[in-house]
Parts: sequence; structure tokens; C-alpha cells
Amino acid sequence: MIPYAKYRLELMSSREAQAYLRKNDLAILPVGCFEMHGPDVPLGCDGLTDWAMAMLLAKEWTCVTLPPIWYSFPGATGPWPGTVDISTRATQDYVKAVVGALLDKGFNRVVLCASHGPMSFVLECIIRDLYQATGKVVIRIRPYDQIMAQMRKADLPFGEDGCVLGAMKILGLHGAFDPAGTVDKPARGKSAGPDPLAAMGKLRACSVTAPYSYGHALAHTGPRKGLKLSDADAIAAVLQEAARAMKDVPKHFREHQKAMARMHKAQSWNKPGVWG
Repeated sequence: MIPYAKYRLELMSSREAQAYLRKNDLAILPVGCFEMHGPDVPLGCDGLTDWAMAMLLAKEWTCVTLPPIWYSFPGATGPWPGTVDISTRATQDYVKAVVGALLDKGFNRVVLCASHGPMSFVLECIIRDLYQATGKVVIRIRPYDQIMAQMRKADLPFGEDGCVLGAMKILGLHGAFDPAGTVDKPARGKSAGPDPLAAMGKLRACSVTAPYSYGHALAHTGPRKGLKLSDADAIAAVLQEAARAMKDVPKHFREHQKAMARMHKAQSWNKPGVWG
């Protein structure tokens, strides 16, 4: 059985997509990245997690989801083996083109599903530029925040490693990542190499923003204790709870779009006496 087949746009025909658009205009686009997550966690961690969340949300919202965009600006993992290191501009140009094509086809409510940290500033630029160019509102969600909140409620002390384990269960990839091979490792050792994060901390304390890269293999995910393959079901349930916690996003999205449309129609800035 193919997981969540009825919500996956890539499995629909053009005729089925047309029928969908006659009754719904909501689509989810996961945007992941392809990067180092320590020595054990899969390179596709972020894309897998957001794809799984997109499927859960598509079921919760009764809408469609697209396959993930796998490659985006990775940030601090750029120099590490396996990371696909592309620029912020390349990421913005491509994601903007995909979203623009979806808008042109009638998907008027596009939700970018992206938990990867650098997407906070990369996608913010995209949704602002699209609004200025088209007047259409596109939103971005960061499911990781909701997942972590639900992890705490379930007393599961896991981060991205746990997220991808649960996500792979949802995606039908259970067993491809087995954390049993992971051993506890010191976060920093003699062979760790230079670490620029200490200097970064000093800059941040002075309200400075600067680029940086991780200098050792465990800087991204850190050492984890106790994660087992058998935890996948419990973590998958956490992801489902995170999706349920976001059930009202489509309603709020529609309300915001209508409010923005009313504001533009009113054109208060052109009315006599606008300044009082």
C-alpha cells in the first residue's frame, strides 16, 4: 500500500488535478535540504520529515501535497561530505518559480512546509517577493516547532534524529535508518577540528549576524542517547499530534487572504483625509 496516496499530487492524473481544483485551491509544498546530520542520520533528514508532515497535514486538511524540493541552501553544513551546497539565490529562484507555477494553475493557497533552519530567512524573502509581484499570499509553516512541543508532552527526548525515524515510518521507509548502530560520542574531542561557534556566540551577543560552518561532525545533531528503531511508532504518533495541532491553519490562511484583499480594495492610502 502506498502511504497517503489519495493526497499525493504526483500520483494524480491531470484530469484528477483539474477535478480537485474545481473544489479546492490548497496545496502543500515541502521544502527540505540535503545535508550532513552527524555521522549516522540520513542526509535527507529535513526533506523526509517535512514530506511526512506534509502528508499528515494533507490528510488533516483534506488537500493535496506535492513531493518535496530536496535541495536548498544548507547553511552551516555546506563543507561536509554528501551535503548539496547551493546558494540562497539558487534556492529562492527555484522555489519561487515552482510556487509561481502553482499559483498560475489555480492553487491559490500554497503552504510551504519547511523546518530547515535557514529557510526562515530564505523563504521569507520568497513569500514577500511573490506578494509584491502578484498580490497573492503564500505562507510558510515550520512543523519542527510543533513536533518538538509534542515530543516534550510525550516525554521523548529526541530531536531531528527522532523526527526522521518517525517520518520514515510514515513514508514506508521504516528500517532504512536504524539508530542502533549509533554509539554515544563526545560532542567535542581531540580530532574534532576547529569550532567557530564559540566566536559566533560572542558576535551574537553583540547583535551581529555572520555566516559560519560546523567544524566537527557532531555540531549539528549532537550525541543522542536511547533512540531505538522501536521508537518509530511512538514518534510517528507524535508527528500525527503535531499535524492535529495545526488543523486550523487553512481556515486562518483563508481569513488572512480575505483581509488582505479587503485592505487592497479599500485603498485607504488614496482616500481624502487619510492623514486625519
